[in-house]
Amino acid sequence: MTSITQEEKLVQARVIEARLNGKLVFPEKSFPEEFFQPVVEYFSTMTDAPISFLHCSVFMMVSGVIGNRVFVQAGSQKLKVNLYLLMLAGSTVGRKTTGINLAKKYLRLLENRIKAASEARNAEFFAPTQDNGDEQVKFIMPDSGSLEGLIETMREPGVITVTQRDGKDKIQTQEPEQKTIMNSGLALYSEFAALLDMVDKEYNKGYKTALIDFYDGNDYERQLKKEHSVIKNPCLSMFAASTMTQFKQRIKEDDKHSGFLQRIAFVHETEQQRALQSLIQISTPNSQHEESVLSGLEKIYQMARFIQAGNEPFSISYEARETYQSEFDFDAAIIAHVSKTDKDFAGILQGYFGRLDVMRFKVALVFQVVKNTHAGTSELVISKESMKQACDVIAYFQGNVIRLLRDEFRFTPFEQKTKRVTDILTKNGGQLTKRDLSRAMHLPVKELDEILEAGKLSGVLTCEDQITPAGKVMVKVELRENSR
Repeated sequence: MTSITQEEKLVQARVIEARLNGKLVFPEKSFPEEFFQPVVEYFSTMTDAPISFLHCSVFMMVSGVIGNRVFVQAGSQKLKVNLYLLMLAGSTVGRKTTGINLAKKYLRLLENRIKAASEARNAEFFAPTQDNGDEQVKFIMPDSGSLEGLIETMREPGVITVTQRDGKDKIQTQEPEQKTIMNSGLALYSEFAALLDMVDKEYNKGYKTALIDFYDGNDYERQLKKEHSVIKNPCLSMFAASTMTQFKQRIKEDDKHSGFLQRIAFVHETEQQRALQSLIQISTPNSQHEESVLSGLEKIYQMARFIQAGNEPFSISYEARETYQSEFDFDAAIIAHVSKTDKDFAGILQGYFGRLDVMRFKVALVFQVVKNTHAGTSELVISKESMKQACDVIAYFQGNVIRLLRDEFRFTPFEQKTKRVTDILTKNGGQLTKRDLSRAMHLPVKELDEILEAGKLSGVLTCEDQITPAGKVMVKVELRENSR
């Protein structure tokens, strides 16, 4: 890491604390003014869903429209724009599926719009045009309850055996299979719990491994007795929603260390931030704004197609590289800071930070394509501004991951009891006597002492002896300010 001044170290320490505390505000202003800001502003008039969920919806729409048509070369990795993004809602947060429904609505409208335009061109020339691929454009992956169904949608055409005549005159020939390939698209799950239930079925063995391969953009090949499936250049995005309770009921301690969860970007809204509005308070769709959303998405799609035709990667400007490297170094500082008090947690965090590091390029690539579309330029360079905005967004995801791993994804009996201690202290203003805490927990003193000792070592709480007016010694247990 490059040397920094004492003042920069203090600033860095404050930022580290903010990120570790998980108290980062959703970075609305870090999304480009081009397309994102006006569309989110329009959507917010039609729903009281959290603003963060609306930004996620617009981002995943754009990601789905771009698909595998563009990529950036980051070191040895060829990175595309696909993400797995999960919106988690607390029990009091409503409209968790609104973002999913918005993405579905506008992508379906865009599919129909492109198809209608293609049919109109064909009718004008009384025959299919050479550029007839638009009719098959799909952005939303079809619903599938199995790995088989997903592979069938994404795989390349194979060779089929065609039989002519019967008996002795039977003739068999090998012919190319006629099928539509959809190796790029957005899978939508309004109830993510249903997907988790599905992938754990015995007949879906290997589903999570396949999802990891598709996310990483690796070509996929499967050989069975009667089937040989090949998927080339996959670019699968996933946009899902769930309540925290449903999600936690379906993941286990081992899942925290899995490559599948590490590839998910979490947006967690713990409380309802916006005032709920009745149906008559919410605005009806505006035809001018509706057209603006659709035409904007169509222009982004056309820009992505134009870039695809050149088959050239985006490069990263020198200034963007410096911005990225600074954030990468800062990740190392966070891990080192955590490692001082909890090496095991630092090790888990390292895995998640590694995936989020890759997401910086994916998010920056989406932002740059949108900006290029607005500016009417096809210069394939990720700018410093796009990278900085992407880094700000990823910083929010980092804060969420830290908080979720530390406070929510606790599954061992010891972790669950530790979480209960912090919850009880939080409900009581952050402090209680050890005696009152023991009563509330219904735990033996020895077991409570082990939890309190672990809490002290990890910097979550303090235990201090105090003398009562009667001259007796009592122990005051208090949550540290940054853990409340």
